[in-house]
Amino acid sequence: KFPESSRKSPSESSVSAGVRTKMLSMHFTSPLALHSATTARAPSATMREATYRPGVTAPAYLDGSLPADAGCDPLCLAALALPPGVEDHNVDYPCKGSILDTWCFFPWSLAERQAIMAARSPQETELTLAWMRAAELKHSRLAMLAVVGWSLAEMLQSSLPFHALDFTDGRAPVLVNGLSAYAPFMLLVLGAAAYIELQSTDTVFQTFLSPPAQKYVPGDLGFDPLDLEAKFPAGLDQRSNEIYNGRLAMLAVTGFAVQEGLWGQPIFGAH
Repeated sequence: KFPESSRKSPSESSVSAGVRTKMLSMHFTSPLALHSATTARAPSATMREATYRPGVTAPAYLDGSLPADAGCDPLCLAALALPPGVEDHNVDYPCKGSILDTWCFFPWSLAERQAIMAARSPQETELTLAWMRAAELKHSRLAMLAVVGWSLAEMLQSSLPFHALDFTDGRAPVLVNGLSAYAPFMLLVLGAAAYIELQSTDTVFQTFLSPPAQKYVPGDLGFDPLDLEAKFPAGLDQRSNEIYNGRLAMLAVTGFAVQEGLWGQPIFGAH
């Protein structure tokens, strides 16, 4: 028998059991519950693997929403673009204040460029990517035209009037092969290019006299006289295909120029 003082009433026993249960639940919370609580508080970070190289993580600003986005910007060159509406952020980074900061007029350090992109707001990031994508499309289209023109000019040089390639020994008239003999023609080409460029000045620099009726799409000049976009299957991503072909053309034209500049011989045909 226990002493009378040590006996507890049923109500006191239930209260003590409840306190013990609460204390145990505080010390032995299930891992699943802890994970759920942590997940609810932590911000979600969307990182994806770059498709241009296995095992490489794409930058946060290249989220795959743009056509042909392979997540390729290892040097963070997007930070060099400063289109209208994007602030020139002054960021901290290692080696800040070095002599290169005085000499270089652009962010020379990879750490600085990464800090600049991290400091830009979502709206500034969108403007930056649109600016860079428009520049890539212009260079891609010019390179695709150059690949075709370069090849045909050298392969058909015997049929060209006035022996047009004799001034360059059968090579295409480019900067490394000499352009002085073609100055009048190049001025005409420059004038045509300037006219086309002026058509997109308002959309690129956001200098509208009135708000545009349609949202600006980088590289979209409204040029589709044959209505090819409506004739292609819906599952065929022609915007991505244009960029893939343009990137290949830029590499090809660079190879053409380097090869002819080093060896002094035309790539196509013999003279």
